[in-house]
Amino acid sequence: MNNFLRMCLNIITQIGPYLVVLLLLKYLVNLQQKRAKEREEEQKKGIIRTHYIIKTEKVLTMFFVLAVFLFGGATVASAIQQDDLLPPIVFSIFFIVSLIGSLNMIMWKLEVNGDEITWRSTFGRKRTFRFEDITYCEMKGKVLFVYMSMAKNYSLLTAVLMIVNLWRI
Repeated sequence: MNNFLRMCLNIITQIGPYLVVLLLLKYLVNLQQKRAKEREEEQKKGIIRTHYIIKTEKVLTMFFVLAVFLFGGATVASAIQQDDLLPPIVFSIFFIVSLIGSLNMIMWKLEVNGDEITWRSTFGRKRTFRFEDITYCEMKGKVLFVYMSMAKNYSLLTAVLMIVNLWRI
C-alpha cells in the first residue's frame, strides 16, 4: 500500500505541472473568446471601447515654437537696427502668426474614450460630448460640421473625423 501511494504521488508530481498549465491555457482561451464575443456584440451595437488621443505632430509644433523665437528675435533686432518700419512690421506679422500657430498646436487636442469625446480648443476650453448626442453631419469643403442634439455646433477637421469613426452615426 505504501508503494502504491508513493507511485501515485510520483505520477501526480510528474503530470501535475502539465495539468496546471493546460488548465491555465484553457482558462485564458475561454477568457479571450469571451472578450472577442463581447467586442463583437459591442460592434453590432455601435459601441467603441478604445481610448486614443489626437494631437498635432510634435515635429511641426517644434518648428512653430522655433519660428516664434526666431521671428521674435528678428522683430526686436530689426526694430533696434532699422530706420525703416517695414522690416519690423513684416517680422512682427510672422511672429504673431507663428505664435498663434504654436499656441494652437500645443493646446488643441481631441480625446476619444469609448463613446465619450473630449475636445480642447486652442484657448483651453474643454467640451465633452458623446456619440449619441450627434444628430447630423454636413460636409462643406474640407470641414465637417457636426450638429448635436444639445443645439451646439462643433466643427472638426475631416482627417480627425475619419479617425474618430463617425461611420457609427
